[in-house]
Amino acid sequence: MLSPVASSIGVVLVCLFFGAALLVAWRRFGLKRYAAIWALSFLASAVGHGARVAGILLPAHQLLAAMLACQASIASFALLAWGFRSRAGLNARFVLSLWASSSLLVVLLWALQPFDWRMASRIVTALTDAAFIALIVAIPTRVRNISASLRWVLSLYGLYILSVGIAAFLARPGGEIGEASFIFVLSLGAPTGMIGTGILTLFVVVADLAAELRTRAECDYLSGVLNRRGFEEKIGERRAEAGEGGFMVSADLDRFKAINDRCGHMVGDEVIRRFARHLDEGAKPGDLVGRMGGEEFAVFLSCASAAEALQRVEALRDRLPSLYADLALPMQVTASFGLVRFEPSETFAQAYARADEALYASKLAGRNKTVSRLDVAA
Repeated sequence: MLSPVASSIGVVLVCLFFGAALLVAWRRFGLKRYAAIWALSFLASAVGHGARVAGILLPAHQLLAAMLACQASIASFALLAWGFRSRAGLNARFVLSLWASSSLLVVLLWALQPFDWRMASRIVTALTDAAFIALIVAIPTRVRNISASLRWVLSLYGLYILSVGIAAFLARPGGEIGEASFIFVLSLGAPTGMIGTGILTLFVVVADLAAELRTRAECDYLSGVLNRRGFEEKIGERRAEAGEGGFMVSADLDRFKAINDRCGHMVGDEVIRRFARHLDEGAKPGDLVGRMGGEEFAVFLSCASAAEALQRVEALRDRLPSLYADLALPMQVTASFGLVRFEPSETFAQAYARADEALYASKLAGRNKTVSRLDVAA
């Protein structure tokens, strides 16, 4: 008796650890709600294994404990699948429906006991848990990346869970194996599978956290576009995609200091946010937008021709004042642009310096203009 109790208590403690770790990651590091859902999954698993211990130690309540253990197992795997689908941006309606219907079925089997309800509830639980694992494995890679190794581990775990259902059927009264054999099959892989799933889930959370921190390091907190560091790190890749061609744009809001001084920093921040969003919405696949500092932005255009690049920049400049029609500003918001061709032999710093020179020329020419120097290389 002590061995199953000790094993289950160990699993309870491990599940509580994983649940607590995921809750800390969610609360302290600002991860999305899928981390909290996974935390609830492991807490539900702890409840299930705790119910198993209670059934062993309190034989008079063994049937109730067995029903609660089945409910907790279904809840744990449902929450695990819900978390993965939430992480992938997919709805969880089918997960919730399956959770509710299977839980209700287990309660009915326990309450009515039309036949050997323990066998039936074990089979229902195993099939439902395996179905939840299948829903995770079936999430398309294009929606949200789940590594091949994680898919394989989860697939093997799902097969093991199906084997538990088969063992439950074989352990029916008068069946091919006894209750002790079923407990052996259940104890053989359940702790290992849960611990393995917990470790892999934590790896996913750590990877997502690292990606989030990398994104925060590369993005400008105010405008939402890339900061200078992020822009410089990504432009090499974009240039390679454009065949080392493309065009460099330097853009700067006109008389922004006057807007800031007369209207306040909150209005100034909103002006910058709208300008950044305007540039970002005007970007096409292969383009890049970044805030270089203050009210100055850089744009990499992956256009094939100078005429197209100039047309696109002029369209951005022309539409800009209309973005601020609802703000009570003392002056019209405009911007000046400098446009140059990105020469294959140039570095970003060289091309951006030439674009900045063109921008300065547009300021000297009266602002709200685009100066292009498409045929001049450094």
